[in-house]
Amino acid sequence: MDMASTFKEIMKQRHSVRFFQKKEIPQDTLKDIISTALNTPSWCNSQPWNIHVASGNTLEEIRKLWISKNKEGIKGYPEMEPIHRETFSERSKQVVGHLFKDLPEFAKDPELKKFQESQSVLFNAPTLVYLTLPKTQLKYSILDLGGLEMSILLAAKSHGVDSVVAYESIKYPDVLRKFMKIPDNEDIIIGIGLGYEDDNIINKYRAKKLTLDEACHFYN
Repeated sequence: MDMASTFKEIMKQRHSVRFFQKKEIPQDTLKDIISTALNTPSWCNSQPWNIHVASGNTLEEIRKLWISKNKEGIKGYPEMEPIHRETFSERSKQVVGHLFKDLPEFAKDPELKKFQESQSVLFNAPTLVYLTLPKTQLKYSILDLGGLEMSILLAAKSHGVDSVVAYESIKYPDVLRKFMKIPDNEDIIIGIGLGYEDDNIINKYRAKKLTLDEACHFYN
């Protein structure tokens, strides 16, 4: 298989896994995933990011507090305020609407209890990767961080490691700072769950993607 075909397969196979097996990722595999992703290009080669990886006992302590806060119904307070879905474009509202219509039907779970339960335990992920930026970041640094995120997802999949990127992973930043040495002058922007896909029904769902004609405009 040539490089283009291999890349295409990795892109097609990678999807959001919302419940992981209780199976640790080998440390060498984690290091190779991150090392590979560090080849991501950035504005003026500024490489503005820092990466914080939680697993083992550290992650279990984080998870305990996370579960507790979720049980108390504490609303998230992330360091990068997310926009509300009501401000999305009409097309984005439609595709998000498809997700929250199709997933309950697919999982035979009208109230999305499995979906919500998986979030409250941080997807049972054996590893969480956090991407941070200096508070003095350039706006372009957010684009760079998105590139690093995608590089990690694809590098992970090339090792057979599954992933999920979700708001849930960053909504209680003080919990993360309690157990990881994240400097006060950095914002926690992205959280990535890594692990191996469980047989939970919610993992079988595949979100619809825009077609080439819907998303791309060619001018010759």
